[in-house]
Amino acid sequence: MMSGSGLSTTLRISAPATSRKRKPLGFLTAVLLAAVAHVPLSGAAHAADQPHLATVTTLRKDADGPPAKMLQFGVYRTEADAWVAWKAVVRRQPDMVADLVPRVAPQRPDVPDSGFVLRAAPLPDLDPNFVCRRIVGSGGSCLVVDVAEQPAAAPTAAPEDNDHNGVVTYSPDQSREMQEIERQASRLSRIAAIVPGNEARVDIGALKASRWNLCSLTFDDGPHPSVTPRILDILRSEGVRATFFPIGNVAVRHPRIIQRIVQEGHEVGNHSLTHPNMRTLNTEAQRAQIAETNRILSQSGADPVLFRPPAGRWNNDTLNAVEQEKMSPALWNVDTRDWFTRDAGKIMAQLEATGTIGSVVLMHTTYNATAEALPRAIGLLRTRGCRFVTLSEWITSLNSLATPRIAQR
Repeated sequence: MMSGSGLSTTLRISAPATSRKRKPLGFLTAVLLAAVAHVPLSGAAHAADQPHLATVTTLRKDADGPPAKMLQFGVYRTEADAWVAWKAVVRRQPDMVADLVPRVAPQRPDVPDSGFVLRAAPLPDLDPNFVCRRIVGSGGSCLVVDVAEQPAAAPTAAPEDNDHNGVVTYSPDQSREMQEIERQASRLSRIAAIVPGNEARVDIGALKASRWNLCSLTFDDGPHPSVTPRILDILRSEGVRATFFPIGNVAVRHPRIIQRIVQEGHEVGNHSLTHPNMRTLNTEAQRAQIAETNRILSQSGADPVLFRPPAGRWNNDTLNAVEQEKMSPALWNVDTRDWFTRDAGKIMAQLEATGTIGSVVLMHTTYNATAEALPRAIGLLRTRGCRFVTLSEWITSLNSLATPRIAQR
């Protein structure tokens, strides 16, 4: 984090390649393609304000139907108060709540001025009681409640949600690993873990002196035939350039969308050919995933210099393959969790809690909820001082402030 005067922080960073000659793969590509619940609003209305409140599981339901367990942090007079409380929880216990997706809802929708309840749904395969016990054990407060509404589970696929449109359903294992990337970024500072495999020292004073205020919006997966153009319309209206990481075997079916992305001044990165777990592939197979996608994207006028591994899964073989393709790896430090919630309000809640100057924001180009939240997300980050650039520009700007400066690849 940016704290203290004259301090330095270790920054993993490399400059994105701006011109390079890639070696043809030939047989490598051929090998790859062959193997492819309510708490009453009483005098002590704020459960989260009561110190060391014991974990309690209630059996109350909001409506008929199978209940789902969620963590409840309190009931507040206004919706704004509830979100302020959530941000306070995130500040106090960031690691404890990293696997939770917050939600604010009316305590009793049929009763005016009944207050707003702050709840959070855990990620898949996490026991809410275990999570709540951890929070209580570290000095926080929460309840585990049963609610009739299912908490933030991935929705049933709509007719357009299929592999042909680049919609990816993320497994619980992938969910945990994606959250770990954000946790690492929080521990290292918000600008320390975007580019794996390279390190430089960035002086905090240099950032302050230059009034560094860059943010980058990044969109993975797709392109989607209807959602991606909608996102592009919003970015054009807002005057924001972003970075897209399409999947090769989806992009090949939507060349006009890739062409539009390029023509409107956005950056096109590489998100692999088939969205595999890169760690399960050797260096040659990983390089084939990257090279074939570069070939597909180049036919639409794109020239990717950044590679984002699917679900953030990478290893040393990945770094070697990326280097052989004269590219740089690229992760993120703010995850909107749109891939999990697919809900515009929850996307904004996550960004409210984590978005700031220096954010490299992970979103996806395949969900209508992401497009719905996008104008508000841009407005929020602008009010917090962000100036939007592509991810390559974000990296290059930091590289220019690094000491010693890193040689351009």
